Amino acid sequence: MINPPFLRIGDCVRIVSPAGAINPDIIDEAEACLRSWGLNVIRGKFVSSILGRFSGSISQRLFDFQEALDDPECKAIFCSRGGYGSVHLLSKIDFACFHANPKWLIGYSDITLLHACLQIEGFTSIHGGMAKILVREAKEPAILLHDLLWGKMPEYCIKPHLLNRLGKTVGPLHGGNLSILYSLRGTPYDNIPKGSVLFIEDVGEKPYAIDRMMYNLKLGGILKNISGLIVGQFSDYEEDPDFGKSVYEIIYDAVSEYSYPVCFDFPVGHVDLNLPLIMGHSVYFEVNQEGATLSYI
Repeated sequence: MINPPFLRIGDCVRIVSPAGAINPDIIDEAEACLRSWGLNVIRGKFVSSILGRFSGSISQRLFDFQEALDDPECKAIFCSRGGYGSVHLLSKIDFACFHANPKWLIGYSDITLLHACLQIEGFTSIHGGMAKILVREAKEPAILLHDLLWGKMPEYCIKPHLLNRLGKTVGPLHGGNLSILYSLRGTPYDNIPKGSVLFIEDVGEKPYAIDRMMYNLKLGGILKNISGLIVGQFSDYEEDPDFGKSVYEIIYDAVSEYSYPVCFDFPVGHVDLNLPLIMGHSVYFEVNQEGATLSYI
């Protein structure tokens, strides 16, 4: 996997909205934050457009994203939000100019789809906060994202969890939103390489739906072939007492027959503390009695 160049003061970055519509005020605040980092910011022509739940038509969203990919001066693409809609762009994106001038893509949730495209093209990208994370009072994720974009690789140390499984491994980091990964199964964008350290998170999904998705990964051989599992935050849902298991117990049972390390309650997902992760990059992952450690190789 190829890392795009890290950022420097004065670099040009773009804000685009490839999926859901967003409040324009949040774009204003996000741009102000990026400018405070010393970056020159260009907004996509349709970044604040609204067409129902989407930030414009498919052609408008594609125009902004393709223009950002093609711009040789642009060093990073910040997605304003997720929501739904990135899937409309997948088969229409041209990565020819991107290969000549790669840049960082930053986003999560629905943007998992675009990360999958970039990993297939052979490039790393950043699963991390979007416009809202840049303007929230919880500043740690924004600071970590800034440092990461400037080339300061973090090491994350996470507290222990009762369901953790001990062990250590090395592998490329892949994953993202579980329901998005599930939606890619059987498509050309279904790409979780053998030996990967997989991370998953989700929002608003019922426990039985999580069980269905995990069984899909299990029956499809994904869970057998990974080298480690990082279980992030599953938020905005209610546990189902009739199901008989919590969401974390559902995931634990799905990987119980394997021996690789598993970490639960990692701070990644639809929560304020959403730690940025470099997707496609090789990592060292260890789970022991003191907790879990994730660092970049």
